[in-house]
Amino acid sequence: MATFQTTLAQILSSNIPPDQTDLGAETVASVVITGISVVFIGLIILILLVTLYGKIFESINAKAEAKKKAEAEAEAKLKAAKEAKKEEEKKAAPAAAAPVVEDGVGDEVVAAIMGALSMMYAGTGKKPVLRGVKASKPRRSAWSSAGAVENTRPF
Repeated sequence: MATFQTTLAQILSSNIPPDQTDLGAETVASVVITGISVVFIGLIILILLVTLYGKIFESINAKAEAKKKAEAEAEAKLKAAKEAKKEEEKKAAPAAAAPVVEDGVGDEVVAAIMGALSMMYAGTGKKPVLRGVKASKPRRSAWSSAGAVENTRPF
């Protein structure tokens, strides 16, 4: 065993003579051709994998797009049905009755309230309906209101 280790150490430590380091043209050509072949085969495999992934994701996206399209069509049909139902309700519904107005509330106040409601609902497309107007009753007595005003007045 000791002789094997010494022999191995001598081989590893010895220098290779220059005449044995010269490779022939056949060896160089075979190494170059092998290297180029391995690189191009690897590139071809990569191209095939990328193409395959592209096909897979195209099919997934096509299925998702078809699903979205079907959902949009179903939603459009549902919306059309709702619109038709609203039209039927408008035709069948009697005209809105005039709002019930309590005594002491003027016509100008009712008109101002209806104008404010119309402005609130202007962008939504909904038609506001004013069903009644009542005068608010004070929740505090006059003395209580005066005390609250006095205590909350700024300095």
